[in-house]
Amino acid sequence: MVLRLKELIAIPSVKSSPAGPDAPFGLEIARALEYVLAWGEQEGFRTVNYSGYAGHLEYGEGGEDIGVLLHLDVVPAGEGWQYPPFQGVLVDDRIYGRGALDDKGPAVAVLYALKALKEEGIRPTRKIRVIFGCDEESTWQCMEHYFQKEPKPAMGFAPDADFPLIYCEKGSAFLTLEAGYNPSPAGGLELLRVTGGTRHNVVAESAEALLLPADSGTGIWDRLQAVCAGDPRVTLEQTGEIIKLQVKGVAAHASLPHLGENAIIRLLAILAALGEKGGPWEPIALLAEKIKDYTGKELGLACRDQISGALTCNLGMIVMSHGKVKVDLDIRYPLCIDEETIIQRINGELGGGGFAITGRRGLPPHYLPAESPLVKTLLAAYQEETGDFSPPLAIGGRTYATALGNGVAFGPNLPGRPQLAHQKDEYIQVADLMLAAR
Repeated sequence: MVLRLKELIAIPSVKSSPAGPDAPFGLEIARALEYVLAWGEQEGFRTVNYSGYAGHLEYGEGGEDIGVLLHLDVVPAGEGWQYPPFQGVLVDDRIYGRGALDDKGPAVAVLYALKALKEEGIRPTRKIRVIFGCDEESTWQCMEHYFQKEPKPAMGFAPDADFPLIYCEKGSAFLTLEAGYNPSPAGGLELLRVTGGTRHNVVAESAEALLLPADSGTGIWDRLQAVCAGDPRVTLEQTGEIIKLQVKGVAAHASLPHLGENAIIRLLAILAALGEKGGPWEPIALLAEKIKDYTGKELGLACRDQISGALTCNLGMIVMSHGKVKVDLDIRYPLCIDEETIIQRINGELGGGGFAITGRRGLPPHYLPAESPLVKTLLAAYQEETGDFSPPLAIGGRTYATALGNGVAFGPNLPGRPQLAHQKDEYIQVADLMLAAR
Protein backbone atom coordinates (compact mmCIF):
# COMPACT_ATOMS: atom_id res chain seq x y z
CA MET A 1 0.00 0.00 0.00
CA VAL A 2 2.81 2.40 0.87
CA LEU A 3 4.63 1.68 -2.39
CA ARG A 4 1.48 2.30 -4.44
CA LEU A 5 0.91 5.63 -2.71
CA LYS A 6 4.53 6.66 -3.26
CA GLU A 7 4.19 5.87 -6.97
CA LEU A 8 0.96 7.83 -7.26
CA ILE A 9 2.37 10.86 -5.42
CA ALA A 10 5.33 10.78 -7.82
CA ILE A 11 2.95 11.74 -10.64
CA PRO A 12 2.74 15.57 -10.37
CA SER A 13 -0.93 15.74 -11.32
CA VAL A 14 -1.39 19.52 -11.22
CA LYS A 15 -3.85 20.87 -13.77
CA SER A 16 -2.25 22.23 -16.93
CA SER A 17 -3.23 22.97 -20.53
CA PRO A 18 -5.11 20.29 -22.49
CA ALA A 19 -2.77 17.80 -24.14
CA GLY A 20 -5.01 15.95 -26.57
CA PRO A 21 -8.48 14.39 -26.60
CA ASP A 22 -7.73 12.07 -23.65
CA ALA A 23 -5.88 14.62 -21.54
CA PRO A 24 -8.23 17.59 -21.05
CA PHE A 25 -6.46 18.66 -17.83
CA GLY A 26 -2.88 17.99 -18.94
CA LEU A 27 -0.63 14.97 -19.38
CA GLU A 28 0.17 14.36 -15.71
CA ILE A 29 -3.45 14.15 -14.57
CA ALA A 30 -4.16 11.81 -17.49
CA ARG A 31 -1.19 9.71 -16.38
CA ALA A 32 -2.52 9.49 -12.81
CA LEU A 33 -5.90 8.30 -14.06
CA GLU A 34 -4.32 5.72 -16.35
CA TYR A 35 -2.21 4.49 -13.41
CA VAL A 36 -5.13 3.74 -11.07
CA LEU A 37 -7.31 2.25 -13.79
CA ALA A 38 -4.51 -0.01 -15.01
CA TRP A 39 -3.93 -1.13 -11.44
CA GLY A 40 -7.66 -1.80 -11.02
CA GLU A 41 -7.81 -3.79 -14.23
CA GLN A 42 -4.78 -5.80 -13.14
CA GLU A 43 -6.67 -6.72 -9.95
CA GLY A 44 -9.65 -7.93 -11.98
CA PHE A 45 -12.05 -4.99 -11.62
CA ARG A 46 -14.14 -3.59 -14.46
CA THR A 47 -12.73 -0.20 -15.49
CA VAL A 48 -13.77 2.67 -17.78
CA ASN A 49 -11.86 5.81 -18.78
CA TYR A 50 -14.08 8.70 -19.90
CA SER A 51 -11.65 10.55 -22.18
CA GLY A 52 -9.41 11.64 -19.34
CA TYR A 53 -12.13 13.61 -17.55
CA ALA A 54 -12.86 10.84 -15.06
CA GLY A 55 -12.94 7.08 -14.78
CA HIS A 56 -14.29 4.33 -12.58
CA LEU A 57 -13.83 0.76 -11.52
CA GLU A 58 -16.61 -1.52 -10.31
CA TYR A 59 -17.03 -4.54 -8.10
CA GLY A 60 -20.15 -6.54 -7.31
CA GLU A 61 -23.61 -6.77 -8.78
CA GLY A 62 -27.00 -5.34 -7.96
CA GLY A 63 -29.57 -2.78 -8.99
CA GLU A 64 -28.27 0.02 -6.77
CA ASP A 65 -24.77 1.47 -6.89
CA ILE A 66 -22.79 2.66 -3.91
CA GLY A 67 -20.43 5.38 -5.07
CA VAL A 68 -17.02 6.20 -3.65
CA LEU A 69 -15.83 9.45 -5.18
CA LEU A 70 -12.14 10.41 -5.20
CA HIS A 71 -9.94 12.86 -7.08
CA LEU A 72 -6.48 12.48 -8.55
CA ASP A 73 -5.64 16.12 -9.29
CA VAL A 74 -3.70 18.15 -6.73
CA VAL A 75 -3.00 21.82 -6.09
CA PRO A 76 0.45 23.24 -6.90
CA ALA A 77 3.13 22.29 -4.37
CA GLY A 78 4.08 25.82 -3.36
CA GLU A 79 7.32 26.64 -1.55
CA GLY A 80 9.20 25.69 1.58
CA TRP A 81 8.84 21.91 1.69
CA GLN A 82 11.09 19.92 4.01
CA TYR A 83 10.84 16.93 1.64
CA PRO A 84 10.34 16.87 -2.15
CA PRO A 85 6.58 17.24 -2.79
CA PHE A 86 6.42 14.70 -5.61
CA GLN A 87 8.49 11.79 -4.32
CA GLY A 88 6.34 10.23 -1.60
CA VAL A 89 9.06 10.27 1.06
CA LEU A 90 8.48 7.89 4.01
CA VAL A 91 9.77 9.28 7.32
CA ASP A 92 8.75 8.08 10.82
CA ASP A 93 5.45 6.45 9.74
CA ARG A 94 4.55 9.46 7.62
CA ILE A 95 4.30 9.56 3.83
CA TYR A 96 5.07 13.10 2.68
CA GLY A 97 3.94 14.53 -0.65
CA ARG A 98 1.38 16.65 -2.40
CA GLY A 99 -1.82 14.60 -2.45
CA ALA A 100 -0.78 12.22 0.34
CA LEU A 101 -3.85 13.31 2.29
CA ASP A 102 -5.83 15.13 -0.41
CA ASP A 103 -6.76 12.81 -2.10
CA LYS A 104 -4.31 10.13 -3.29
CA GLY A 105 -3.87 8.46 0.10
CA PRO A 106 -7.62 7.84 0.40
CA ALA A 107 -7.69 6.59 -3.22
CA VAL A 108 -5.08 3.95 -2.42
CA ALA A 109 -6.87 2.97 0.81
CA VAL A 110 -10.18 2.51 -1.05
CA LEU A 111 -8.58 0.35 -3.73
CA TYR A 112 -6.92 -1.89 -1.16
CA ALA A 113 -10.22 -2.20 0.73
CA LEU A 114 -11.92 -3.31 -2.49
CA LYS A 115 -9.05 -5.69 -3.24
CA ALA A 116 -9.47 -7.24 0.23
CA LEU A 117 -13.22 -7.78 -0.34
CA LYS A 118 -12.52 -9.49 -3.65
CA GLU A 119 -9.76 -11.70 -2.25
CA GLU A 120 -11.99 -12.77 0.65
CA GLY A 121 -14.71 -13.75 -1.81
CA ILE A 122 -17.18 -11.21 -0.40
CA ARG A 123 -19.75 -10.31 -3.05
CA PRO A 124 -21.69 -7.21 -2.00
CA THR A 125 -25.41 -7.14 -2.79
CA ARG A 126 -24.97 -3.64 -4.20
CA LYS A 127 -22.46 -2.71 -6.88
CA ILE A 128 -19.56 -0.62 -5.58
CA ARG A 129 -18.45 2.01 -8.07
CA VAL A 130 -15.20 3.85 -7.31
CA ILE A 131 -15.17 7.07 -9.33
CA PHE A 132 -11.95 9.00 -9.98
CA GLY A 133 -12.34 12.68 -10.87
CA CYS A 134 -9.57 14.76 -12.38
CA ASP A 135 -10.62 18.40 -11.88
CA GLU A 136 -11.82 18.60 -8.28
CA GLU A 137 -9.36 21.32 -7.30
CA SER A 138 -10.55 23.62 -10.08
CA THR A 139 -13.91 23.66 -11.86
CA TRP A 140 -15.32 20.12 -11.45
CA GLN A 141 -15.62 19.68 -15.21
CA CYS A 142 -14.74 16.06 -14.53
CA MET A 143 -17.98 15.36 -12.64
CA GLU A 144 -20.06 17.31 -15.12
CA HIS A 145 -18.68 15.18 -17.95
CA TYR A 146 -18.88 11.91 -16.02
CA PHE A 147 -22.51 12.26 -14.95
CA GLN A 148 -23.48 13.04 -18.53
CA LYS A 149 -22.27 9.52 -19.33
CA GLU A 150 -23.22 7.61 -16.18
CA PRO A 151 -26.16 7.73 -13.73
CA LYS A 152 -25.47 8.91 -10.21
CA PRO A 153 -25.06 6.19 -7.58
CA ALA A 154 -28.00 5.80 -5.22
CA MET A 155 -25.78 6.80 -2.28
CA GLY A 156 -22.14 7.09 -1.41
CA PHE A 157 -19.31 8.98 0.19
CA ALA A 158 -16.17 10.95 -0.60
CA PRO A 159 -13.10 10.17 1.54
CA ASP A 160 -11.77 13.69 1.13
CA ALA A 161 -12.25 15.39 4.52
CA ASP A 162 -12.48 14.24 8.12
CA PHE A 163 -13.65 11.49 10.40
CA PRO A 164 -16.01 10.77 12.01
CA LEU A 165 -18.17 12.11 9.12
CA ILE A 166 -19.13 15.36 7.39
CA TYR A 167 -22.89 15.80 7.20
CA CYS A 168 -22.89 19.48 6.21
CA GLU A 169 -20.74 21.31 3.68
CA LYS A 170 -21.00 25.06 3.36
CA GLY A 171 -22.07 26.66 0.13
CA SER A 172 -19.31 27.98 -2.12
CA ALA A 173 -19.15 31.10 -4.26
CA PHE A 174 -16.07 31.52 -6.44
CA LEU A 175 -16.03 35.06 -7.81
CA THR A 176 -13.76 37.00 -10.17
CA LEU A 177 -13.95 40.78 -9.89
CA GLU A 178 -12.31 43.34 -12.16
CA ALA A 179 -11.89 47.10 -12.14
CA GLY A 180 -10.24 49.43 -14.61
CA TYR A 181 -8.04 52.38 -13.67
CA ASN A 182 -6.34 55.39 -15.21
CA PRO A 183 -2.55 55.87 -15.27
CA SER A 184 -0.87 57.10 -12.10
CA PRO A 185 -0.77 60.92 -11.78
CA ALA A 186 2.44 62.54 -12.99
CA GLY A 187 4.97 63.25 -10.28
CA GLY A 188 3.70 60.64 -7.85
CA LEU A 189 4.77 57.15 -6.89
CA GLU A 190 3.86 54.81 -9.74
CA LEU A 191 2.42 51.38 -8.97
CA LEU A 192 3.54 49.26 -11.91
CA ARG A 193 2.26 45.82 -11.01
CA VAL A 194 0.72 43.78 -8.19
CA THR A 195 0.52 39.97 -8.19
CA GLY A 196 -0.22 37.34 -5.59
CA GLY A 197 -1.62 33.85 -4.98
CA THR A 198 -1.79 30.70 -7.08
CA ARG A 199 -5.39 29.45 -6.75
CA HIS A 200 -8.65 30.87 -5.45
CA ASN A 201 -8.93 27.98 -2.99
CA VAL A 202 -5.50 28.44 -1.42
CA VAL A 203 -4.59 31.13 1.11
CA ALA A 204 -1.97 33.21 -0.73
CA GLU A 205 1.56 32.25 0.28
CA SER A 206 3.25 35.14 -1.53
CA ALA A 207 2.48 38.51 -3.11
CA GLU A 208 4.54 41.32 -4.58
CA ALA A 209 4.32 44.85 -5.96
CA LEU A 210 6.62 46.79 -8.29
CA LEU A 211 6.98 50.52 -7.56
CA LEU A 212 8.60 53.32 -9.52
CA PRO A 213 9.39 56.52 -7.60
CA ALA A 214 9.04 59.76 -9.56
CA ASP A 215 12.40 60.90 -8.21
CA SER A 216 14.75 60.24 -5.33
CA GLY A 217 13.27 63.11 -3.37
CA THR A 218 10.02 61.29 -2.60
CA GLY A 219 11.65 59.39 0.28
CA ILE A 220 9.76 56.28 -0.73
CA TRP A 221 12.34 53.91 0.76
CA ASP A 222 12.00 55.47 4.21
CA ARG A 223 8.22 55.53 3.90
CA LEU A 224 8.11 51.86 2.98
CA GLN A 225 10.38 50.87 5.85
CA ALA A 226 8.19 52.84 8.25
CA VAL A 227 5.01 51.18 6.98
CA CYS A 228 6.54 47.68 7.08
CA ALA A 229 7.78 48.32 10.63
CA GLY A 230 10.30 45.50 10.65
CA ASP A 231 7.76 42.86 9.60
CA PRO A 232 9.85 39.72 8.92
CA ARG A 233 7.36 38.62 6.25
CA VAL A 234 8.23 41.65 4.10
CA THR A 235 11.31 42.20 1.95
CA LEU A 236 12.32 45.24 -0.07
CA GLU A 237 14.86 45.34 -2.86
CA GLN A 238 15.75 47.92 -5.48
CA THR A 239 17.04 47.24 -8.97
CA GLY A 240 17.80 50.44 -10.81
CA GLU A 241 14.83 52.72 -10.24
CA ILE A 242 12.29 49.95 -9.57
CA ILE A 243 11.50 48.84 -6.02
CA LYS A 244 10.16 45.33 -5.44
CA LEU A 245 8.00 44.84 -2.35
CA GLN A 246 7.51 41.16 -1.47
CA VAL A 247 5.32 39.62 1.23
CA LYS A 248 5.45 36.00 2.41
CA GLY A 249 2.42 34.35 3.97
CA VAL A 250 1.42 30.86 5.03
CA ALA A 251 -0.58 28.68 2.63
CA ALA A 252 -3.71 26.85 3.78
CA HIS A 253 -6.92 25.53 2.28
CA ALA A 254 -9.36 28.36 1.61
CA SER A 255 -11.99 26.57 3.69
CA LEU A 256 -9.63 26.83 6.71
CA PRO A 257 -8.20 30.33 6.27
CA HIS A 258 -7.45 30.69 9.98
CA LEU A 259 -4.64 28.16 9.49
CA GLY A 260 -2.85 30.45 7.02
CA GLU A 261 -1.58 34.00 6.66
CA ASN A 262 -2.76 35.78 3.52
CA ALA A 263 0.13 37.57 1.85
CA ILE A 264 -2.17 39.52 -0.49
CA ILE A 265 -4.10 41.11 2.38
CA ARG A 266 -0.86 42.19 4.07
CA LEU A 267 0.48 43.62 0.80
CA LEU A 268 -2.72 45.60 0.20
CA ALA A 269 -2.53 47.06 3.71
CA ILE A 270 1.06 48.21 3.11
CA LEU A 271 0.22 49.80 -0.23
CA ALA A 272 -2.86 51.57 1.17
CA ALA A 273 -0.83 52.92 4.11
CA LEU A 274 1.45 54.78 1.67
CA GLY A 275 -1.47 57.16 1.09
CA GLU A 276 -1.03 57.60 -2.65
CA LYS A 277 -3.98 58.81 -4.73
CA GLY A 278 -5.26 58.34 -8.28
CA GLY A 279 -4.71 55.69 -10.91
CA PRO A 280 -4.38 52.11 -9.63
CA TRP A 281 -4.02 53.32 -6.04
CA GLU A 282 -7.80 53.85 -5.81
CA PRO A 283 -8.96 50.24 -6.43
CA ILE A 284 -6.03 48.94 -4.35
CA ALA A 285 -7.04 51.16 -1.42
CA LEU A 286 -10.67 50.05 -1.73
CA LEU A 287 -9.67 46.38 -1.60
CA ALA A 288 -7.49 47.05 1.43
CA GLU A 289 -10.43 48.76 3.15
CA LYS A 290 -13.01 46.09 2.34
CA ILE A 291 -10.97 42.88 2.70
CA LYS A 292 -8.99 43.09 5.93
CA ASP A 293 -9.26 39.42 6.92
CA TYR A 294 -11.15 36.22 6.09
CA THR A 295 -14.42 37.04 7.91
CA GLY A 296 -16.02 39.15 5.17
CA LYS A 297 -17.02 41.72 7.80
CA GLU A 298 -16.19 44.86 5.80
CA LEU A 299 -18.06 43.41 2.80
CA GLY A 300 -21.17 42.97 4.95
CA LEU A 301 -20.94 39.19 4.74
CA ALA A 302 -20.04 38.10 8.28
CA CYS A 303 -22.62 35.59 9.57
CA ARG A 304 -22.86 32.14 11.17
CA ASP A 305 -25.38 29.50 12.22
CA GLN A 306 -25.36 26.66 14.71
CA ILE A 307 -25.08 23.81 12.19
CA SER A 308 -22.63 25.06 9.59
CA GLY A 309 -20.61 27.72 11.42
CA ALA A 310 -19.23 31.02 10.10
CA LEU A 311 -18.82 32.41 6.59
CA THR A 312 -15.23 32.71 5.32
CA CYS A 313 -13.88 34.82 2.47
CA ASN A 314 -10.46 34.10 0.95
CA LEU A 315 -8.79 36.61 -1.35
CA GLY A 316 -6.94 33.94 -3.28
CA MET A 317 -5.42 35.76 -6.27
CA ILE A 318 -4.70 39.27 -7.49
CA VAL A 319 -3.22 40.66 -10.71
CA MET A 320 -2.92 44.40 -11.31
CA SER A 321 -1.34 45.65 -14.53
CA HIS A 322 -2.07 47.37 -17.85
CA GLY A 323 -5.09 49.31 -16.65
CA LYS A 324 -6.94 46.51 -14.84
CA VAL A 325 -7.13 45.00 -11.35
CA LYS A 326 -8.42 41.42 -11.16
CA VAL A 327 -9.09 39.48 -7.96
CA ASP A 328 -10.46 36.03 -7.18
CA LEU A 329 -12.54 35.41 -4.06
CA ASP A 330 -13.35 32.03 -2.54
CA ILE A 331 -16.35 32.36 -0.22
CA ARG A 332 -17.67 29.48 1.91
CA TYR A 333 -21.08 30.35 3.34
CA PRO A 334 -23.36 28.77 5.96
CA LEU A 335 -26.99 27.71 5.69
CA CYS A 336 -28.25 31.07 6.97
CA ILE A 337 -27.29 33.06 3.83
CA ASP A 338 -27.55 32.49 0.07
CA GLU A 339 -25.39 33.29 -2.92
CA GLU A 340 -27.64 36.04 -4.27
CA THR A 341 -27.44 37.94 -1.00
CA ILE A 342 -23.66 37.60 -1.07
CA ILE A 343 -23.53 38.99 -4.63
CA GLN A 344 -25.76 41.93 -3.73
CA ARG A 345 -23.63 42.88 -0.74
CA ILE A 346 -20.35 42.63 -2.64
CA ASN A 347 -21.74 44.78 -5.44
CA GLY A 348 -22.90 47.29 -2.84
CA GLU A 349 -19.48 47.52 -1.20
CA LEU A 350 -17.19 47.32 -4.26
CA GLY A 351 -19.37 48.34 -7.20
CA GLY A 352 -19.06 52.04 -6.42
CA GLY A 353 -15.30 51.73 -6.75
CA GLY A 354 -15.57 50.35 -10.27
CA PHE A 355 -15.41 46.65 -9.50
CA ALA A 356 -17.71 44.33 -11.44
CA ILE A 357 -18.17 40.59 -11.12
CA THR A 358 -16.86 39.05 -14.35
CA GLY A 359 -16.76 35.40 -13.31
CA ARG A 360 -19.05 33.45 -11.04
CA ARG A 361 -19.61 29.83 -10.12
CA GLY A 362 -20.44 27.91 -7.01
CA LEU A 363 -22.57 25.37 -5.24
CA PRO A 364 -25.29 25.70 -2.59
CA PRO A 365 -24.79 24.20 0.88
CA HIS A 366 -25.09 20.42 1.19
CA TYR A 367 -26.72 18.92 4.26
CA LEU A 368 -27.87 15.44 5.24
CA PRO A 369 -29.60 15.15 8.63
CA ALA A 370 -27.81 13.13 11.30
CA GLU A 371 -30.81 10.76 11.32
CA SER A 372 -30.42 9.74 7.67
CA PRO A 373 -29.68 6.01 7.08
CA LEU A 374 -26.42 6.76 5.26
CA VAL A 375 -25.07 8.93 8.07
CA LYS A 376 -26.08 6.43 10.74
CA THR A 377 -24.55 3.46 8.88
CA LEU A 378 -21.19 5.10 8.22
CA LEU A 379 -20.97 6.51 11.74
CA ALA A 380 -21.62 3.04 13.15
CA ALA A 381 -18.77 1.60 11.06
CA TYR A 382 -16.40 4.33 12.23
CA GLN A 383 -17.41 3.86 15.86
CA GLU A 384 -16.89 0.10 15.65
CA GLU A 385 -13.33 0.50 14.33
CA THR A 386 -12.23 3.38 16.57
CA GLY A 387 -14.40 3.43 19.69
CA ASP A 388 -14.84 7.17 19.07
CA PHE A 389 -18.42 8.45 19.39
CA SER A 390 -17.79 12.05 18.34
CA PRO A 391 -20.72 13.71 16.52
CA PRO A 392 -20.69 14.40 12.76
CA LEU A 393 -19.13 17.65 11.54
CA ALA A 394 -19.80 20.61 9.26
CA ILE A 395 -16.98 22.00 7.09
CA GLY A 396 -16.26 24.81 4.67
CA GLY A 397 -14.55 22.51 2.20
CA ARG A 398 -16.39 21.18 -0.83
CA THR A 399 -16.17 17.49 -1.64
CA TYR A 400 -17.61 15.26 -4.32
CA ALA A 401 -20.30 14.26 -1.80
CA THR A 402 -22.27 17.25 -3.04
CA ALA A 403 -22.19 15.85 -6.58
CA LEU A 404 -23.94 12.71 -5.33
CA GLY A 405 -26.83 14.35 -3.55
CA ASN A 406 -27.34 11.44 -1.16
CA GLY A 407 -23.71 11.48 -0.08
CA VAL A 408 -21.37 12.59 2.68
CA ALA A 409 -17.65 13.06 3.21
CA PHE A 410 -16.11 10.26 5.26
CA GLY A 411 -12.44 10.47 6.33
CA PRO A 412 -9.51 10.24 6.07
CA ASN A 413 -8.34 12.81 8.67
CA LEU A 414 -8.83 11.60 12.24
CA PRO A 415 -9.88 13.93 15.08
CA GLY A 416 -6.89 15.81 16.43
CA ARG A 417 -4.78 15.41 13.31
CA PRO A 418 -3.43 18.62 11.69
CA GLN A 419 -5.26 19.98 8.64
CA LEU A 420 -2.55 19.64 5.98
CA ALA A 421 -4.50 19.77 2.72
CA HIS A 422 -3.02 22.41 0.37
CA GLN A 423 -0.17 23.09 2.81
CA LYS A 424 3.56 22.45 2.56
CA ASP A 425 4.80 19.17 4.02
CA GLU A 426 1.43 17.50 3.52
CA TYR A 427 1.53 13.93 4.81
CA ILE A 428 -0.59 10.99 5.89
CA GLN A 429 0.38 8.59 8.64
CA VAL A 430 0.72 4.97 7.54
CA ALA A 431 -1.39 3.82 10.50
CA ASP A 432 -4.18 6.21 9.44
CA LEU A 433 -3.98 4.92 5.88
CA MET A 434 -4.48 1.36 7.14
CA LEU A 435 -7.36 2.42 9.38
CA ALA A 436 -9.08 4.16 6.47
CA ALA A 437 -8.81 0.97 4.40
CA ARG A 438 -10.46 -1.04 7.18
